[in-house]
Amino acid sequence: MRRALLALVVLVTSLVVPVAGVGAAEAELGPAMVALWERTDGPVAAGETDRSWLWGPQANRVTTEPYTYAPLKENRRLVAYFDKSRMEINDPSGDPSDPWYITNGRLVYEMMTGRIQVGQDPDIYTTVLPASIPVAGDPFSWNTPTYQVLGRLMGSAPDRTGEIITATVDRDGTTGFDLSRRAAGLRYGAYVTYTGEQGETVGHNLPEVFVDFLTRHVSPLVAPADWVFVTGYPLTEPYWTKTLLNGQETDVLVQCFERRCLTYTPSNPDPFKVEMGNVGLHYQHWRYGSWQVSCPTVPVRGFGTLWSSNREVRDTLGCPDDTTGERGIRTAYQRFERGTMIWVDVDDVYNPERSILVLYDDGTFARYADTWDEGQADSDPRLTPPAGLYQPVRGFGKVWRDVPGVRDRLGWAVEPERGSHGAYQRFNYGTMVWIEDFDQIWVFAGDLYWNPGGTWSVHDDTFDG
Repeated sequence: MRRALLALVVLVTSLVVPVAGVGAAEAELGPAMVALWERTDGPVAAGETDRSWLWGPQANRVTTEPYTYAPLKENRRLVAYFDKSRMEINDPSGDPSDPWYITNGRLVYEMMTGRIQVGQDPDIYTTVLPASIPVAGDPFSWNTPTYQVLGRLMGSAPDRTGEIITATVDRDGTTGFDLSRRAAGLRYGAYVTYTGEQGETVGHNLPEVFVDFLTRHVSPLVAPADWVFVTGYPLTEPYWTKTLLNGQETDVLVQCFERRCLTYTPSNPDPFKVEMGNVGLHYQHWRYGSWQVSCPTVPVRGFGTLWSSNREVRDTLGCPDDTTGERGIRTAYQRFERGTMIWVDVDDVYNPERSILVLYDDGTFARYADTWDEGQADSDPRLTPPAGLYQPVRGFGKVWRDVPGVRDRLGWAVEPERGSHGAYQRFNYGTMVWIEDFDQIWVFAGDLYWNPGGTWSVHDDTFDG
C-alpha cells in the first residue's frame, strides 16, 4: 500500500551517501544500487511516470548480512532495504552492468514460511516463526490476513482465466466467495505455472490489472529479464480482503508472490490503484524489530509489563483492542498428562458463550464452546483412570470425552479441576489471559473467539502492584 509521498522532494543524489532511514545506516549504497534506483524509481520521485514505486523513495536500512557464498568476503553480502523490497549483491566481483548483478530477495516466501535464506545453497537457511504482520494496510490492520496466515494458502489452483474475481480471504485465512465483488469487474487475465520445490507443477491465476501493471510497467525496467525477476512466481491466488488504510476500513485485492505482494485498491486514484506492497518494511520489522509503531492504547499492569518487555509477544499480538480493554473473568483450570484445560467466562459481545481452551504440550491450542449444563452427566462411569489420575468432569469432561482426539492427546487429568479468578485482554492478533492461582499470563496467538485454535505460550506475571 502507498506511504505518504513526502520523500518526493528528496534529491536523487542523496542516495549516494549513507542513507538514514530507520536508524542510522550501517553501510553505503554501492554505485550499482544507486544507478538501479535512479533508473527505476528516479522518474517516480520526479513525477515523470504514471506508476507507483518499484523500491520506494529512499533506502531505510543499508547493511551487510550473513550469506554463505564463495565470492563473498567473510560470507557477508551488501543489502539495502526499501519500502517495497530489498536490493542485494551476492557476487561483488561480477559485472555491475549485468541485469542479475543486483537481485531482490524472496522476502515474502521467507515471511510466509519462517525460512530465512542465509546461503546460496537453498538448503542453507535458519528457521523462525512466520511473520504475524498484515500483508496490506496500516501496520496493525486487525482485519487483514498476515503473511503467516497466507502461508497456509500456498499451493496450486485451477485455471480461471476470464472469470470475474469474487474470491475472498478474511483475517484468519478462511476463503470464500462474495458475489457483490462482481461489481468491480476485475477478471483473471493469465494463468502462470511453474515447478514447485518438490518437482510438482504449481499454477496460479493473475488478475488482468496485475498482468497489465507487470507487463507494461515492470518488465521494461528489468529487460532482458521480465517481471518474474522482480516478483518471483505467485504463491497465492488473488483475494479480496479488508484492511485498514489510514485508519479507514478499505477493500483491497491482494496477491502475494515470492518476492513481492501486489494490491489493487479501487478507492485509490489513478494511477495508484495497483501498487507494490510494503514488503521491505514488513521484512525489516520482522527480522530486526526496528520498525516502531505507536498503538492508540497500550496494556497496563501485568499485561502491559509483559507486552512492553517482550518483543516476540508484542509482535505476535499487535496493539490492544481498544473496544474492550482488560476485563476481569471467572476461570477454572485442570492439568493433564500432556496439557491443560482452561475455562473462561467472559460474557461480552465478542464472547457471549463460556469457552474451554485445550492447551497441548506441543504449544498448540483449540477452543470449544462450553455446552455442559447442570442436569447433564458430568462423567462417564465406564472410564476408570489409573491410580493417582482423574477423569475430568462437567464441561471439561464433556469436551474430553466427546471431541475426537482430545482425550488421546491430553491423557488423564493429574489433578482435580480448580476454580479461580483472572483477567483477559484482546489484541489485534491474539489474547492474553491471567489466572490468579498461577500468577502467570497465557498468550494465545490467533484470536480466541474468531479462530478455532492457534499457538500458546505462558509467562510469569512480574508486575508488582
